[in-house]
Amino acid sequence: MILDALSLAPGATLEADLCIVGGGAAGLSLACALEGSGLSVLLLEAGGRKFGAAAQDGLNGEVAEGSVHSPPHMYRRRVLGGATSIWGGRCVPFDPIDLERRAWVPGSGWPIGWEALSAYYPAAQAYFEAGAYAYDVPEALGPEAPPTITGFSDPDLTASRIERFSRPTDFGKANFARLAASSQARVLLNAHAVRLVAENGPVESLEGASAPGRGFTVRARRYVLASGGLEVPRLLMASDTSRRGGLGNEGGALGRYYMCHAENTLGRLRLLPADRPVALDFETTPEGIYVRRKFGLSDAAQRREGLLNTIFRLHYPLIADPAHGSGVLSAMYLVKDAILPEYRRKLATIEIANRGRMTRDARFWLAHVGNVLRDSPGVLNFGQKWLRKRTFASRKLPFVVVRARDGSYPLDVNAEQVPNADSRVTLGRETDAFGLPRLRVDWRLHPTDVDSLVRSMKLARAAFARSGVAQLDFDDATIEAEVRASTPVGGHHIGTARMADSPRAGVVDADCAVHGVPNLYIASSAVFPTCSHANPTLTIVALALRLADHLKARAAQDAAPASGRLAELTE
Repeated sequence: MILDALSLAPGATLEADLCIVGGGAAGLSLACALEGSGLSVLLLEAGGRKFGAAAQDGLNGEVAEGSVHSPPHMYRRRVLGGATSIWGGRCVPFDPIDLERRAWVPGSGWPIGWEALSAYYPAAQAYFEAGAYAYDVPEALGPEAPPTITGFSDPDLTASRIERFSRPTDFGKANFARLAASSQARVLLNAHAVRLVAENGPVESLEGASAPGRGFTVRARRYVLASGGLEVPRLLMASDTSRRGGLGNEGGALGRYYMCHAENTLGRLRLLPADRPVALDFETTPEGIYVRRKFGLSDAAQRREGLLNTIFRLHYPLIADPAHGSGVLSAMYLVKDAILPEYRRKLATIEIANRGRMTRDARFWLAHVGNVLRDSPGVLNFGQKWLRKRTFASRKLPFVVVRARDGSYPLDVNAEQVPNADSRVTLGRETDAFGLPRLRVDWRLHPTDVDSLVRSMKLARAAFARSGVAQLDFDDATIEAEVRASTPVGGHHIGTARMADSPRAGVVDADCAVHGVPNLYIASSAVFPTCSHANPTLTIVALALRLADHLKARAAQDAAPASGRLAELTE
């Protein structure tokens, strides 16, 4: 059932077995997984069915001076479906090593094992419409699939893994009919969670509002916060009356250990010879799913060298530099620079790394325009391909990959970060229209992050050199400065309510229950103790489905006769 909180009478009280806060990937998949469980579910979504700019105001906040984090409202949406209404669709599972306690990664080690997480990946995969749970080249593309680079093989650098791409699936649209027809789940739109009332341990109620001055109350047996890695700590902090800094903050971890992945474009990989076969573009699986190859540090290399999990993708030439001579890339640059402020921010970082070689003066802009004019047939061909495969396609081409004429490609890098207590989110002094303090984000790149990525680049260079099929070039004198200019991946908000065995080390336990608040749970990348190299969305849904099974089991225990429970305890 889909309802609108604006139709509630002021001061209304709603009741349910379970209240879910947040209608994004985690909240919607959790609600769907609980269908048929007998539990009455109330899901609160602060936005409407369609995006409205006014609803975004509550996501605004500030970024600490010196931090290169994007403004807090970017990459997030208050709308049914949340950030899946604007995401790119990349699906990537974690690796088993990511959950291990690694001596060289402070704060690593999940309180659940790989089997406990990976068991839920196949079911999670179905929610993304991304085909089978298969992430190795032979398994996904068939045993006859060509190698990523013909002739390349090295024990330190894997080349047989892929990334799968969703449609990209908007969870709000994909699950709307199912939830609208549900007799157990109620989705309440325009419903803002303002405060959790938890004076003596468990949450007693949730205070919500459909508009300033139009409050309502929710009373439930259990509550799940599924509103993302930034909004989850914000609500926990704003609900605190104990002066501990937030619900579940007994050990001081709430809002800290904030990770996003370090993102950069580094070096240049030259194929030897330039026309050596390479799997550069998107490929499609037998079921029609777009996939793309990547290189990654092997487990053995990570253990031996003490490195963070890092992947490398072949990238098109630096889009901002008109020396590439491509009309398509110049057209993309001119359009994106004009209409996307976040893209301009990334370009500014790239230009810092290329200072002295690339200045945005009149000659710079004329060179880009010249590329477009000289390559107008190619630009027109690209335009029709984009319309056919992206704009009007049901399953969209994720993005365009341009083959380099000289057989050389920069590396697009996504790197794991160490959990860093000084990288954090806190409450600011300003409040939104509902009285909630706005967020202040202070994302930081730790010296360990920089050291690991520099050494990973050198390890990759050595691996390609040993193979004899490619040469990775970068300047040893400047690579550290380039790495230090890395930016956080915008929509990956991780670690702010980390999972740990004890309240001294984290905010939630192995079942994602908030320490000290036994009826409050979190379904979000906020609970990840470490971030891997992987986009978090697939793992978020896997953990949400695991939580659904836990909540079903708890509900069954609640419903069991007292004599039955006593018998279980005495066996």
